[in-house]
Amino acid sequence: MPRSEQGARTWRLRSGRETILLMSLALAAVSGCATFDPWEDTRIEADVKAQLVAEKGANLTRVGVLSSNGAVYLSGAVESADQKAQAETLAKGVRGVRRVVNSLDVRPVAR
Repeated sequence: MPRSEQGARTWRLRSGRETILLMSLALAAVSGCATFDPWEDTRIEADVKAQLVAEKGANLTRVGVLSSNGAVYLSGAVESADQKAQAETLAKGVRGVRRVVNSLDVRPVAR
């Protein structure tokens, strides 16, 4: 094989290897930055609300629930600190919840 053809072949091999390397790095970067599935947030919200409604020991049906990227935000008012903690515990027990931001206000019922 003449020297000029051998140099061109070597350059093509090196270029092919570099392309594969760059593609591999790009794939690794993209997969590391994967976004959270919005349908997963919808499921998480529904599951947290179902857990709150099913709780017989406290009236947690009026607690607001929002999920974003696996973070659950609880809002509204509850009657006691125990109910606030209970709502957070129930939310943390739902599959897919990464963290819970508990902004519930404690407002005792006036009698």
